[in-house]
Amino acid sequence: MAKAIRISKTPTQKSFLDLQTRVAQLQERVTALYALQEGARSLTSELVLDQLLAKIMQNAVNVMRASAGSLLLHDAPTDELVFSVVQGGGGEALKNTRISSRQGIAGAVFTSRQPTIVQDVQTDKRFLRGIDSKYGFQTTSMIAVPMVVQNNPIGVIEVMNKESGEGFNADDQDLLLAFAAQSAIAIQNARLYQQVVADRDRILSIEEQVRRGLARDLHDGPSQLIAAIIMEFRFLREVIARKPERVPEELNHLEELATHALNQVRTMVFDLRPLILETQGLAPALELYVQKQRDAEKFNLQLDTDGFTTRLAPPSEGAIFSIVQEAVNNARKHAEAKNVWIVTQEKNGFLTITVQDDGRGFDLASVEGNYSERGSLGLLNMKERGEIAKAKLTITSHVGKGTLVSLVLPIEEK
Repeated sequence: MAKAIRISKTPTQKSFLDLQTRVAQLQERVTALYALQEGARSLTSELVLDQLLAKIMQNAVNVMRASAGSLLLHDAPTDELVFSVVQGGGGEALKNTRISSRQGIAGAVFTSRQPTIVQDVQTDKRFLRGIDSKYGFQTTSMIAVPMVVQNNPIGVIEVMNKESGEGFNADDQDLLLAFAAQSAIAIQNARLYQQVVADRDRILSIEEQVRRGLARDLHDGPSQLIAAIIMEFRFLREVIARKPERVPEELNHLEELATHALNQVRTMVFDLRPLILETQGLAPALELYVQKQRDAEKFNLQLDTDGFTTRLAPPSEGAIFSIVQEAVNNARKHAEAKNVWIVTQEKNGFLTITVQDDGRGFDLASVEGNYSERGSLGLLNMKERGEIAKAKLTITSHVGKGTLVSLVLPIEEK
């Protein structure tokens, strides 16, 4: 029986095989880097958030040559991680599922801001086995990296199960970390873009409200009075011809109408831009505002400034004045109030301003809950102006019991 001949590899042959293996690994890494570069390039042109997230997830899975992946974004108000995009492993069924920001492997990566590789998830206590069993997917290995913008974590990218069956390595982690950093910036840019679009739409909506309000006020106020003045002139011609003794009486009436129209126009101009607010400050502006409101309409509007004369920063004065205007207009036009009281009080370095009416009141939660169905954004505008003034804004209202708008802010003299 012939003996089997065993051929051993020489040191030269072994070195050559090792070199081939290393070259193959480098080629694979270069290919992955090219894929990463192309993926990152495609992200910079995408500003629609949902489409951007889908691109990020698809590129991450492709670059890692993985079987599945998920992208979780942090929801700050609830402090939860939300499965915003899922590719493979449960797909649409897992989308929008929420977990605590401290739960699971994703939660650990998010809170620590450190990546992790788990070669056998079944041995990791952090792994959420319930998700696998619920959605019919078996995770074996996983790599998870945080998405961080300016040292603030915004989410986590996870990829699972390499298609080759191998485990993830340090090179994979470095690649996914680089991709996650670029993705985080792209997400932030998309969010900022969406915010800009939303702000633009809201400004256009407010601008349209102002136009409609101005048109309504002109029609209901000065326009009606001017029409009455024209009719009075026509009547005056007949009076001069037939009853000259009534001319002084009609002239007095005509003067009253013209004066009333002038007061209404001046009030509207003042409401649009109160120059006294810029030159003399909040207290004098409120005093003049109340005086003009009394002259223009039969409306019991009371003001108590309690000796307040301090000048505030111009943005704060403008924002506070607008809030008072909005509150008074709401009381007059919508609440059908008979009396409105404006009170300012300076105490212990804080300024408190209240606007209270005896109108019909409203359900605050209901009004705030259906802004999308209503044309008015008055309460939202008041809250935003309160933020500009760095003031705590409180609105209290009950049906049939009037409304109280309260502003409290620290006094920083300017």
